[in-house]
Amino acid sequence: MQLITFIGTGRYETTLYTWQNKQVETPYVVEALCEFFQPEQVKVFVTLEAREHHWENLSNRLSERIPLTMVPIPSGKSETEIWEIFDAVVSAVEPGSKVLFDITHAFRSLPLLVLLAGAFLQKARNVEIKGVYYGAFEVNRLAPPIFDLTPAIKLLDWLTATDKFLATGSSLELGQLLSTIQQDFYRQGKQKGAEIKPKQLRQLGDRIQAISRSLELIRPLDLMEEAAEIEKIPAEQLKTELGAFAKPFELLVERIQQDYGQFALPNSRQAAPDDVLQKKFLLLRWYVKKELGTQAILLAREWVVSALCIAEGIDYLDKSQRGEVEKQLGQMTGANSNLDQPIVSHVSSAQELSATWSKLTEYRNDIAHTQMRPTSISASKLQDYVNNELIPKLTSLFPQFAA
Repeated sequence: MQLITFIGTGRYETTLYTWQNKQVETPYVVEALCEFFQPEQVKVFVTLEAREHHWENLSNRLSERIPLTMVPIPSGKSETEIWEIFDAVVSAVEPGSKVLFDITHAFRSLPLLVLLAGAFLQKARNVEIKGVYYGAFEVNRLAPPIFDLTPAIKLLDWLTATDKFLATGSSLELGQLLSTIQQDFYRQGKQKGAEIKPKQLRQLGDRIQAISRSLELIRPLDLMEEAAEIEKIPAEQLKTELGAFAKPFELLVERIQQDYGQFALPNSRQAAPDDVLQKKFLLLRWYVKKELGTQAILLAREWVVSALCIAEGIDYLDKSQRGEVEKQLGQMTGANSNLDQPIVSHVSSAQELSATWSKLTEYRNDIAHTQMRPTSISASKLQDYVNNELIPKLTSLFPQFAA
């Protein structure tokens, strides 16, 4: 594990830097952090001016105890220099390594830059951020506490996870964050003496991860049941826990409940077929809204078969009975099409049903074969069909089921 620190040009006074129940007397917070966390090496980022003020003294105090490397950086007085500092920080950390950041003496925009660099290293270089620390000299000059600012990195994780949810509807990363909070709380023994303990966060996190997987892999029946399970989590207790341990998620929970709650249906396989079909149509609309064209086309093809099974009064989950409906639909398309099929009594237009099924089948097969054929449909044409034709066509054919 390495420690990344910054030294400025200030006059640093000797004091007792404090972390939990430990203290180290030194003018340099980095020296205290080395005692507290025992890093294997330290990289000190210095400007030319800071080097002249502090490098010799700091090196004399630390170099015999721990490998110390000086990393020259510009003063950060221009956009170009800021990016040079960013590059220097990123280049100083090996992929897959563990790192601590000390931003006590980072000047101007450096604290923000360090947080952003840390977030980038986590995502792009698989770096584990073990901590971000600040020695609060201005709080107590005699015994300044060390503040743990690591949650600021977590806030950026929340930001990226939130952006993904709003853009795509996937809450996998949000769910992982919630589950991790509860796991870490008990693993680190924080429950001793704590007034509030997380008991529902992991359950909520696991549920919304399961919902996201069901959405991605088109598991509508599982989705309905998982969404129903979320409604069982005690609302007041959940609100208290979110406020104490997952403040960013508190701003999102209502949006997630609205987005996923519309699909809730307990015991979906035993539920009234009409209710199931309407929930599936809500899901189809959701896929279209999120521009998830593959899921929309695959679900729509099966939805048409289910709608006709239910209209016929047969089991929409029975493979052989679905096969009979699919056989009639197949006979309505192609060069020798025959529109005189029993199922057409359930729609206003046999021609429209034939045309819709023909295109859905063509597009579904084109997606399933992943362009492994002499000619294929372009992605833009597929998405245009989903965005502009799919919902209107199905609504026109089956107004009784299109919620």
